[in-house]
Amino acid sequence: MKKTLAVMVNEIRTSLGRKAFVILSLGLPLLVGLIVLVVILLRRDTATTAPSETGPEVPETTGYVDPAGLIQVIPSDVPDGWLISYPDEATAQSALEAGEIRGYYVVPAGYLQSGELSYVQLDFDFISGNRLDHDPMGWVLLVNLFGGDEAAATDAWRPMDVNWQQATAPGAAGQDASDQGWIAELLPNLMAFLLYMAIILPASTLVSTVTDEKKNRVMEILLSSVSPGQLIGGKILALGLLGLLQIALWVAVLWVVAHLGGQALAIPPGFSIPTSLLVWCLVYSLLGYAMYGSQMAGLGALAPDVKDTSGPIMIVLSPLILVYMFLVIIVSRPESALPVALSLFPLTSPVAMMARMTATDVPLWQPLLAAALQLATAIVIVRAVARLFHAQALLSGQPFSLKTYGRALLGRS
Repeated sequence: MKKTLAVMVNEIRTSLGRKAFVILSLGLPLLVGLIVLVVILLRRDTATTAPSETGPEVPETTGYVDPAGLIQVIPSDVPDGWLISYPDEATAQSALEAGEIRGYYVVPAGYLQSGELSYVQLDFDFISGNRLDHDPMGWVLLVNLFGGDEAAATDAWRPMDVNWQQATAPGAAGQDASDQGWIAELLPNLMAFLLYMAIILPASTLVSTVTDEKKNRVMEILLSSVSPGQLIGGKILALGLLGLLQIALWVAVLWVVAHLGGQALAIPPGFSIPTSLLVWCLVYSLLGYAMYGSQMAGLGALAPDVKDTSGPIMIVLSPLILVYMFLVIIVSRPESALPVALSLFPLTSPVAMMARMTATDVPLWQPLLAAALQLATAIVIVRAVARLFHAQALLSGQPFSLKTYGRALLGRS
């Protein structure tokens, strides 16, 4: 056991030293999380400049020229001295050049027909220069269009106040997807993507590690001090733990989106990712890695070079590729026969079942049965692959063939 743990620790250090592995499995979720945080902060800052319930925020002193004679009333929530009237553009321009105002509006005589007005300032601001619809001047004009009735103008400024309610029992995603906007619609695909990453990346790294060590003859040195079972067992455990770390990072990103996004990311109030869904995600990622990681280890045990495994890897991963091809059907019609079958068949169920559970309510017996079938399949595969883990196979330089691999799994080699 000590030697297995030693191999595991060494493999973790080696994997963390591979730039490609770190970038894809650890760096990618951290980068996505950082981008999400930046977007949330930027949109929250933007939200602070949006209109209040009674009117907009008040900036510094501004002037206006009103040839149309539209502005007869200044709303009560606009401080005295903020909006200064000028008789003509020449006077307003002089005040602008003297630094008395930050800019001035010109309300043309045909404003009621065109809805257009002009804004003049000395230095154009590329960030806010085209956002006059959020400016307090819009509030002033709205009040005057309603004849000075601030209550009616407030209703027009905010024509609706949406009260989010849940009409049906919560599904796997916490609430009905049609009421939860983009986040609930995208969640099944996100969970499927998370399972793909958690299974495929560590498993692919495992076959690459074993074949590289065989090619560089490091395997000969390692097998002089540890048994083949201890060697492969330590590697499988190491990459399994790194896969769990990868899942934890992606779950953290989802938590940030669900709990901190709020209005900044247009996430409805009360939306959350059920804890049970995350627990099932953990269970299926472990069982999926056990099935596919052990098969990848078997490929690495027989292949003399990683380039010889590209075709066999695609064959081994073909069940997951099949799930990806039918993912739209699984999410849109989760109770139909094909999605149910894919979610119960062991080699496709880790991803298919997670997609179904995120899209709809699934009877408890189905995820339990899927997990049991995955566990039984993983045990069978691990025992079969264990037959390949002997010194003769690990040190062999013979070309890889699917026929040899299949016969070895069946114990006929």
